[in-house]
Amino acid sequence: MAYISFARKYRPQTFDEIIGQEHTCRTLKNAIKSGRVSHAYLFTGSRGIGKTSTARILAKALNCQNPTNYNPCNRCQNCIEITEGRSLDVSEIDGASNRGIDQIRDLRENVKYPPANSRYRIFIIDEVHMLTKEAFNALLKTLEEPPPHVVFIFATTEPMKVPPTILSRCQRFDFHRIPVLKIVEQLKKIANSEKVNVSDDILLLIAKKADGSLRDAESLFDQVVAFSEESPKIDEVQKLLGIIDSSYFFKTGTAISNRNLRDLLGIAEEIYQNGISPFEYLAGLTDHFRTLLAINVGGVNEALDLPESTKSLYQEKAKFWKAEDLVRVMKILTDALAGIKGALNQKTYLETVLLRLGMLDKSVSITELLRSMGGTKISISRTKSAGDADIFDHKRDSKSYNEKASGKALKVQESVNKSATVSIPGEVVGPSEDDIGRIWHTILAKIHETNPSLSNFLEHGKPVKFDGNTIEIRFYRDSEFHYKNIKQRSTIVEKAIGEVLGKSIKLKLHLIIDEGVKKELVPGLNSITNMVMDVFDGEIVKKREEKSGKS
Repeated sequence: MAYISFARKYRPQTFDEIIGQEHTCRTLKNAIKSGRVSHAYLFTGSRGIGKTSTARILAKALNCQNPTNYNPCNRCQNCIEITEGRSLDVSEIDGASNRGIDQIRDLRENVKYPPANSRYRIFIIDEVHMLTKEAFNALLKTLEEPPPHVVFIFATTEPMKVPPTILSRCQRFDFHRIPVLKIVEQLKKIANSEKVNVSDDILLLIAKKADGSLRDAESLFDQVVAFSEESPKIDEVQKLLGIIDSSYFFKTGTAISNRNLRDLLGIAEEIYQNGISPFEYLAGLTDHFRTLLAINVGGVNEALDLPESTKSLYQEKAKFWKAEDLVRVMKILTDALAGIKGALNQKTYLETVLLRLGMLDKSVSITELLRSMGGTKISISRTKSAGDADIFDHKRDSKSYNEKASGKALKVQESVNKSATVSIPGEVVGPSEDDIGRIWHTILAKIHETNPSLSNFLEHGKPVKFDGNTIEIRFYRDSEFHYKNIKQRSTIVEKAIGEVLGKSIKLKLHLIIDEGVKKELVPGLNSITNMVMDVFDGEIVKKREEKSGKS
């Protein structure tokens, strides 16, 4: 006797044997029970999930001579003939090869004749979306007012291609992808029936590879059994089915977290040398980070389709990631998946994607930055430029002050200021320039959402100090227009920044006239007066006239 594949041998023969489509089976059984059988049904869904099998079972259930609980008995003549595909009253038509108007005209002629040995004449049209527009139009009238002894059952993977005029005349049932654990359960039954010794990890690999299709899973399992009749090993199954070892994904995740670019390039080279598809690798890596995100957000649960050993490993790795960073990683990976198929050099493309991931900075929220400023003493290591030792410093020596008072450019000794550590006892030292920059970037982005023009003016300024309550912004000579505009709208700016940070904020603005000298000059005043105004953020209210006369 010829060999029968698992997908055919273990094909469901009753409603109760169909896996993962309980909603459809229950509705159909109730329709038969109550006598509310429609003249047309449409079964939609992806491949290998039971559409055609359900159509055949429905045909047998409608014509069965000895039904059991509204399931076909599979022993009467009608059931046997339908199962073997030789029933005169049940016709299966392939919509892809019988898609023309002539075939539909023949069908319309056959519809007129009553069934020979059954209750109904049933027409099952698979891949119905392949019919031509003319064929659909020819079918329309018959479908609208068919004879009472006729039932149409359509199956399709692309319901959007079926005309609305056809859809509106059918009862539609959407078939779901079959969950991984249910596929594993069915494969276990097959393995027990075939007396095959196989581990749960291998069955899980097969079920995941099938992507929700039970038929695909059964075909893959058939291939594995043919490869190794005794007890297949997981590494052999991975090579046979082209499944990427999960260790690659964990290695990649660790290298990205540690920003180890050398290891990432090594992984890309290893992927290429082992003949692994870069697209399949990126798809698996995306699923890997999706699992980390699911655990990070919702925790490990029974619904997660993973072995217990792998669950604990994912749970441990998820602790090193923030949800925000995982979302950013997945955004890059999903964009990469869309572009890699069109890449001229997929190896270089893969290396570029991995290096981008390795160069990602870990996200820091404004709340965390503000919290870090709340202590009584914070030492921040920072590199100062020549323009940083100015009126923004907490302490100045007398020499620096005298140089400022005389209006001369301030020169800072590199030996003192390079990589200097600012640590002032009893005072709060502000964050580093990098921290200020991150805060300022977020503030501008938030303000831009409601007030783009104000954000554009602020972009020309450079934040130089933020102590949690006051932001000092420096403008240079070429941005004097923007400085004046912000100066006039300082109250609005303070309110906008305060709304972003959730607290009251004061603004201090400075215009840089000479490089190295941070002061706002007022015409007609000497350098000392200008310095005092700059330090105390003052302005001229009334200028006293000089008196003439002898001293």
